[in-house]
Amino acid sequence: MAGVIKKATGLTGLHVAKNPHHTLTALYNKILRAVSKMPQDAAYRRYTEQIVSERAKIVATTPNLLEIEQKINCGQVEELIVQAENELTLARKMLGWKPWEPLAKQAPASQWAWPPANLPELK
Repeated sequence: MAGVIKKATGLTGLHVAKNPHHTLTALYNKILRAVSKMPQDAAYRRYTEQIVSERAKIVATTPNLLEIEQKINCGQVEELIVQAENELTLARKMLGWKPWEPLAKQAPASQWAWPPANLPELK
């Protein structure tokens, strides 16, 4: 694929990335920095770190964009960039939400009961 320049992604509204290696590397590093601020035992941190580290390694060691797309197997590099941007946004939100902390007050015992006990009969 040397010398071939991608002209379109074939996806409406998704333009060809000018420098996908740099963009993906920067986004993956930002995600890893964000999740490193979470507790070690947080499930989101463990799984996100694992996936993003694997992807970052593929991007760093593979110069060919087509090979990156095939190895990661989650779409075109432009789609990977969108996914990484969304993951970075979520990681930053998770830092604010702190889902690893205990609940402020105990959830009611019937919270997950189905059907809900307090629903009136529909006529």
